[in-house]
Amino acid sequence: MLSKRSIRQDYTKQITISLIALVAIFSVIFYAYFYYSIYGNIKATLHKEAQKILENPISYLAGQVFYIQGINPMKNETLKVSILEQKITQSYTQKENQASSVYYHLFVPYDEGGIQISLDITQSDEFLEMVLRGICLVDFFALIVIWLFALTFSNILYKPIWKFSQSLLKIKEQDLELLEDKELPYEFQPLLSAINDLLQRVKNHLLYQKQFFIGIAHELKTPLAVAKTKSEVTLIKEREKGIYIEALRENIKSIDEMNAIIKTLLDLGRQESAQFEKSIHTNIMKILGEVAENFKILAKKEQKNFIYKLEPKELLIHIKPTLLTQIIQNFLQNALKFTPQDKTIMLESKILKDNIFQVVVIDEGCGIDSDLEDIYAPFRRAGNKSGAGLGLFLAKNAANALGGKISLKNRLDNKGSIATFELKLNREEQ
Repeated sequence: MLSKRSIRQDYTKQITISLIALVAIFSVIFYAYFYYSIYGNIKATLHKEAQKILENPISYLAGQVFYIQGINPMKNETLKVSILEQKITQSYTQKENQASSVYYHLFVPYDEGGIQISLDITQSDEFLEMVLRGICLVDFFALIVIWLFALTFSNILYKPIWKFSQSLLKIKEQDLELLEDKELPYEFQPLLSAINDLLQRVKNHLLYQKQFFIGIAHELKTPLAVAKTKSEVTLIKEREKGIYIEALRENIKSIDEMNAIIKTLLDLGRQESAQFEKSIHTNIMKILGEVAENFKILAKKEQKNFIYKLEPKELLIHIKPTLLTQIIQNFLQNALKFTPQDKTIMLESKILKDNIFQVVVIDEGCGIDSDLEDIYAPFRRAGNKSGAGLGLFLAKNAANALGGKISLKNRLDNKGSIATFELKLNREEQ
C-alpha cells in the first residue's frame, strides 16, 4: 500500500491529473470545432436563402408556405419557407424538436410581418451526437491508458530514489564511508553532497568522542596512579604519624583533581543537553547582569576587583540561555582563576556595527601560554592551575551551537588576556 505522502502516489496523481486535463481540453476543442462548423454552415445556408427571398421582386402573402431546394446541389436539402403575420423586428434562429426530427428555424423581418425558413437538421444532429459518444468512449479508454502510463512513469521517476535509499541502507556504524553513486541523476547530486557532508561530520564527531574518552582515561589515570603509589610506598614499612598524614593529604589532593575532572564531564553532559533545549525570547542583559553580580561577590571574597559595564540596558532575542551563561561563566572563571589579588577583572557588552552583539572579559592575569598549539582543544591547561582543561573547549562548543564565535588573545600590554564572544543579531532584534 502506498502511504498518504508517497512520492509515487504524488507523481501518479499529478501526471494523471495533467493528462486528463489535457485530454479534456482537446476533447472540448474537437467537439466545439464540429459543433460550430456544422451549425455555422446551417446558419449561413439559411441566411443566404433568406437574402435571395428578400431580393426577389415577388411579393408574398401572409400565411403563404412554399418549399425551395437548398444551395448545395450535392445535398438533398429542402427548405420550408413560411410567411408570417406577426411582426419580426430582428433576425434570430431557433432549434426545435418535432417527433423524431430536429429542425432549425431562421426568422427574418419582411414587410409588416416576417419570414420563417426551416431546415431539417436531424442527420446533422445525430452526427454530432455520434461524435460526442465517440469522444466519450475514446476518453474512457484514454483514462485507463493515462493511469497505466502515469503509474509506469512514476515508477521510473521513483527508481533513483529507491536506489539511493538502498545505498543509504548499506551504511554501517563501523563503516561511515562517503557515498559515490555516479549513476544517480544530476538532480540528486545536492542531496548526495548534503548526506556526505553529514556523514563526514558524524565521522569527525565519533573521532572526537574516541579521542575525548582516551583523554578522560588518561586524566583520571594520573591522579589514581599517584594516590596508589603514595599509599603503597607509605605501607612498605611502619612510619611516623606525620608521614601518614602527609600521604593522606596527597591522596585527598588527587581525589580533588579527579572530582574536578568529573565535574567538568558533568558540565559537558549538561551542555550537550542544553543544546537540545528550546530557544526562548528573553532579555539577555538580565542574564548577564545576574552572572555579573554573582561573580562580583566571588571576586570580593578572593580580594580581587570586579567591574562591569553592560549595554544596552535591554536586548530581547531568541536564544538558549543555558549555553550563553556557560560561555560567560567560563570566561569569568578563567579570569578569576588567573588574576592575582588586588588586580581587576572587567566585563563589558555592547552592540557593534553590522548588528553584532559583543561580550568581552578583560583580566590582569598571566595571559595566554604561547606554547599551546590549540587552546580550545580538550585537556589543554595553562600554567599549574587546577582543572581538567575543558573550559574553553565547552565554551567554543556552546558558541557554535548558538551560531556565534569566541576568541581569546593577550592584551597589547601583555598584562592579561581578553576573551570575546560575538553573536550576529537579526534585524528585528536590534
